[in-house]
Amino acid sequence: MKVTFLKSFVVGALLSMLAINVFAQADVDSPYSLFGVGQLRDKSMNVRLKGMGGVSKAMYGGGMINASNPASYAKIDSLAFLFDAGIYYKTSTFSTSTMTEQSSNASFDYVAMAFGLFPWWKTSLGVVPYSVKGYTMIVNHNDEDLGHYASSFKGAGGLNQAYWGNAFKIGKHFALGANAYYVFGNSQTETTLSFPDSLYMLATRSSVDMMVSSFMFDYGLLCDFDLSSDTRLSLGLTYSQRVRLGAEQTQFVRTIEEDANTDLEYVIDTVSYTTGSTKLTMPQGIGFGIAVQKSDRWSLGLDFSWTQWSKFAREGATESLQDSWNVALGYEFFPKHTSISNYFTRASYRIGGSYEHGYLNIKGNSLNKIGVSAGVSLPLPRTLSRVNLAVEVGQFGTHNDNLIRERYLKINLGVSVYERWFVKRKYK
Repeated sequence: MKVTFLKSFVVGALLSMLAINVFAQADVDSPYSLFGVGQLRDKSMNVRLKGMGGVSKAMYGGGMINASNPASYAKIDSLAFLFDAGIYYKTSTFSTSTMTEQSSNASFDYVAMAFGLFPWWKTSLGVVPYSVKGYTMIVNHNDEDLGHYASSFKGAGGLNQAYWGNAFKIGKHFALGANAYYVFGNSQTETTLSFPDSLYMLATRSSVDMMVSSFMFDYGLLCDFDLSSDTRLSLGLTYSQRVRLGAEQTQFVRTIEEDANTDLEYVIDTVSYTTGSTKLTMPQGIGFGIAVQKSDRWSLGLDFSWTQWSKFAREGATESLQDSWNVALGYEFFPKHTSISNYFTRASYRIGGSYEHGYLNIKGNSLNKIGVSAGVSLPLPRTLSRVNLAVEVGQFGTHNDNLIRERYLKINLGVSVYERWFVKRKYK
């Protein structure tokens, strides 16, 4: 009865959270989400790994789903069914050299499950966010002939990924894996030129609605070796394939009039309307990781990744992006996982940090990100499941040339359910 209830709960929670992830993705507003496909979400899906600075390329565990390197699925316990889901809260302070503004948001983050089909073949499914657009900006101008006028920019939406990953164990030391992502989502952008001081000039608004529906792929290799009887060295390599995403795009250009008393807007005329197919060329990327893990005591990981964002392209528009790279370091410690008397010695504790050379370069300034994180996993009584918590503080952007700098605090909360579903029962 207990097992049946737990299975029903997990499956029901999975379906519910899948729906929530598809229709309710959001993030803290960022003006930099104007560029490319929006603000990219964390590379590391798992809350446990987020607490270690996001290291993931060479990390694995019998009870951990690590979609960052699909080859890691091969290390999942063959008798287990794993379910992992997370939510987050983020608060940010955006500032220039003269102004400051705060923003915050909370949302579901990801959902995934994994299990073994055969001892040599493991599989995983889930929904993971890829990017988000969320910004509102107004720029005021003054001209001798036109007087005061304003340009406003708005964006909303984003991309999600539903993935199916498989990993295959090859011999004693090697594993290969691949993820197939179905990328979907839509974004809306508006650019408005208005003349608030003029009675004769109408505002003009250009709006673009783009809906993406296509596939992406990435691949992973993992190998591990014994350094001693209880310590292992693992090496991970990942590759993200360069692909062209298909999308449908609709563009309106309208003249509008705003009622000064009610702030309501009225469409006066449609200047142009176009619709059709378009393509987004997504860049290739590679990643490498090394990790040392001492059985049930500690883990230490180091990652490096590179993405060729300079090759990103969107039909009908130009983007000035640069190649990006990221380095991350993380450490995890288990005081005494077998302790009976002290609950907190059975928990695991993590710390990490990362530095990212970003893909945005504005006015000659590379917009980089630096963050430090810490985390803890709390075991649930009489199970192998855990509640995971990760906290990250960091900075993105710069004040140079009056650009915007973001300082943020992000809290991730997740649950990792570990159940042995595939044990053959014997009765006497």
